[in-house]
Amino acid sequence: MSARKTAAPGFNEFRNNLNKGKLPDILMFHGVEQFVVRWAVGMLRERYVSPTMQSVDYVVLETPTPEEIIDACETFSMMSEKRLVWVPNFRPLKSVSGIKGYGEESVEKLIRYVSDPNKGTIAVFSNDETDGRSRLVKAMKKQGGEYVFNQLTSGELKSFASKRFEGAGKKISDRQLAMLIQMTGYLNKESNYHLFNFDNDIRKVIAHSSGAAITEEDLRASVSGEGDTFIFDLLDGISGNDKSGALEILNNKIKRDTYSSIPTAAAIISQVELMMEIREFMDDPAGPSSAAAISKYTGIHSFRVEKAMRYASRYSAEKLREMLKDSYETYAALLTGEIPHQLALEMFIARI
Repeated sequence: MSARKTAAPGFNEFRNNLNKGKLPDILMFHGVEQFVVRWAVGMLRERYVSPTMQSVDYVVLETPTPEEIIDACETFSMMSEKRLVWVPNFRPLKSVSGIKGYGEESVEKLIRYVSDPNKGTIAVFSNDETDGRSRLVKAMKKQGGEYVFNQLTSGELKSFASKRFEGAGKKISDRQLAMLIQMTGYLNKESNYHLFNFDNDIRKVIAHSSGAAITEEDLRASVSGEGDTFIFDLLDGISGNDKSGALEILNNKIKRDTYSSIPTAAAIISQVELMMEIREFMDDPAGPSSAAAISKYTGIHSFRVEKAMRYASRYSAEKLREMLKDSYETYAALLTGEIPHQLALEMFIARI
């Protein structure tokens, strides 16, 4: 029987090892929560870099060559306990293909440095994704400094939000906190909404609040949520028979993020599935028909039910089934690469 894979440590283990002074000089941070990566780097800077020497002993390298990384790491600190070099969005952790300056010889130099680093420098390499087959990634893992920062749990998210509100002098009840998390969709499967978005929504809620306690009105007026604004704008165009407007919304989305096609299709499927479910309740005279009743029956927050009802009412159940079938086919085409991503989504909108 093969040995069970051990999950890489996360933020709690990183914090514990930092407090104990047990971190190696080469650190590799990856995972979807780049907000937590920044947080972790900030903790390293506070721990090792003198406040008066931040401009010298704390170095952030954007798209550097291996030689530039090595030069920065081999420079000794001036007055700090250690020099800190951070390489964010370090694409070679995923692949060196097509990246200027990352030929075989240069990558080999970086691997040699990683295997025997300067003890006076902590080097942090971060990216959302890595390729475990890469020799560079393997060399970094061997140093024991791999940490994965993925989606927070419900408890961690509540703790994060509570501290943010408390720091701003605002109180929030457990009910409103649960509503906030539900509205944002952070915990939804396939969610493309991360802690950066969540923190930004919290800031908007705080700015909107005029009292000592956060209200439901504050949440409804401030929270944009996990792609909901984009999806609902898209549905507005489609259901209003303004397909040119819907296509423009889609194209603007893809221009901002060329890798968003599959998450966008997944978000559309999730929304159409919800609309289909709500439509079936609306058409059943014996079942729950109000947003509150449907919310209680399904466990879906009333805020999401209300929005879905508004859009579900514009389509028959038969039309929604067709839309759902088309969205599944589009998603499959995206995954298999049968059709270029943008074209597949445009064809889906045109068919609706």
